[in-house]
Amino acid sequence: MIFKKFVLCGFRLYLTAALISASLVGTSVADEICTADHEKSSCKETVETAKIDAAQPPAAQPPQPDRITGEYVKSYFTDTGRILASPAKWDGSDWLKAGLIIGATSGIYFVDADIRNFAQRNRSSVGNRFSTVGNDLGDPLYTLPALGLFYLYGHLYEDPKARRASLLAVESLAISGAFTWTIKLAAQRSRPFTEEPSSSWNGPSLKNTDTSFPSGHTTAAFSVASVLAEEYGNNPFVPPIAYGLAALTGFARINTDKHWASDVFFGGAIGYFVGKAVVRYHTVQNSNSVMILPTISQQGLVVIAEYRF
Repeated sequence: MIFKKFVLCGFRLYLTAALISASLVGTSVADEICTADHEKSSCKETVETAKIDAAQPPAAQPPQPDRITGEYVKSYFTDTGRILASPAKWDGSDWLKAGLIIGATSGIYFVDADIRNFAQRNRSSVGNRFSTVGNDLGDPLYTLPALGLFYLYGHLYEDPKARRASLLAVESLAISGAFTWTIKLAAQRSRPFTEEPSSSWNGPSLKNTDTSFPSGHTTAAFSVASVLAEEYGNNPFVPPIAYGLAALTGFARINTDKHWASDVFFGGAIGYFVGKAVVRYHTVQNSNSVMILPTISQQGLVVIAEYRF
């Protein structure tokens, strides 16, 4: 870290010139600078090496969506495929997270009936009013127009970050919703208000009746919240507000007797991790590397070293 600060502070003024001169410096320039015979060959070699490195095409970067383009629409399919294929590349920590999610869902499943009975016994007018807000926050009929207005704001006020966040949130909402409905149809779990036991699973089936597991509203809420929290994480107020409102949706689904607690937990996990993945797929990753660039000043040949963390 000390080395990085030293380099960036000492050579910040040279960086722009270095990027240009690295591709223009030729053998004749190196001959003029390297006057001493015993230094000439090594100096020319440094310049030529830098020229070759600078001439190499940059590594492919992920698309940065701030406009509705064909590439953005294509990312719905490519990102879905990457998410589905991601377990093949998981390391130990990833499998641990998956195990914790499955374990927590299973643990909540065994107390679903108790949680439902407690929630219904303690319903109140205040809780019902909060539930109305929470249900709306997880309903795409309300969420999509809100994201559309956010995109329009970014367009009118030339705010590419707002456009990017809204587009990624819509993509996260769509992908996580597809995953959730696939699981719903496969599981066919009865909703609690039907008075069927929490252990009632009737899938797989294409019927759109017993679709309790997982909670689609909670998935939607967390899929949007995780994108906003990632994109505006530098603001300390955004993540807790975003996740707090998403949690309100989860509360609403239990309070209104539409979902079991395990439905809500697993749905929230889907939305959270899909949103994080979508943002990651569209974020430029800076790998640790050392870049050495030459430039010419009145003092002669200057070599710039930059370490990227």
